[in-house]
Amino acid sequence: MQVQKCRFFVLLLPVLYLIYGVSLALQFGNNADLINSITNSCILLLTTLILTKMAKLKSWIDFIWFCVFILYIFVLLHLVAYISIGDFVNSTYTGDFHIQKEMINLIPFTTIENTFQQTLPTMPTIIQIIGNVLLLCPLSFFLLYFKITSTAGKTILVIFLTSCGIELLQFAQTTMITGFESISLPPNRSTDVDDIILNTLSGLIGVLLAYAIPPVRKRINKRR
Repeated sequence: MQVQKCRFFVLLLPVLYLIYGVSLALQFGNNADLINSITNSCILLLTTLILTKMAKLKSWIDFIWFCVFILYIFVLLHLVAYISIGDFVNSTYTGDFHIQKEMINLIPFTTIENTFQQTLPTMPTIIQIIGNVLLLCPLSFFLLYFKITSTAGKTILVIFLTSCGIELLQFAQTTMITGFESISLPPNRSTDVDDIILNTLSGLIGVLLAYAIPPVRKRINKRR
């Protein structure tokens, strides 16, 4: 059986994720977690379906790497784009929406400069900087490897738009929670233009890695 035809078996991953999340939510009787699991599983399933249709797999090794790619997408969603609709549904609506200006930075390099100007930068800030530099590196690498994007320029553009989308989502979430009671987001969930800069740099690193590895470069440059 050809691997290109079997690549849709990767759709089992988001299905298993859904089953696991729903089972945990039902076990602990948490309606918010149930709604969150269903919502994010549907997003992952749709994303996986789109990527699977676009990906070019030539061997079973490619299939294994594609599974790793999809698992990375799962981790990425949990880290920066998890949608907690269930928390809003189960919370009291107040309607007192306002923008949390202290959680927004629109001046380039401000956060980066402040981090390195500290006498002794704290480990969380260092991890945040390094994490943003590495966050989308695998995404750009695999987009090129599986020929989902055809050129380095298009790949960097996708990374930039992805980073912008993440920041807009985080802005929406930090604004939405002000209209509800008893909702808190994970730490460092803010809107920062420096994150876009670092994420785009991360994407560039992934592109450079892809072209620096001869077999990957040959695969990218080969006509479909």
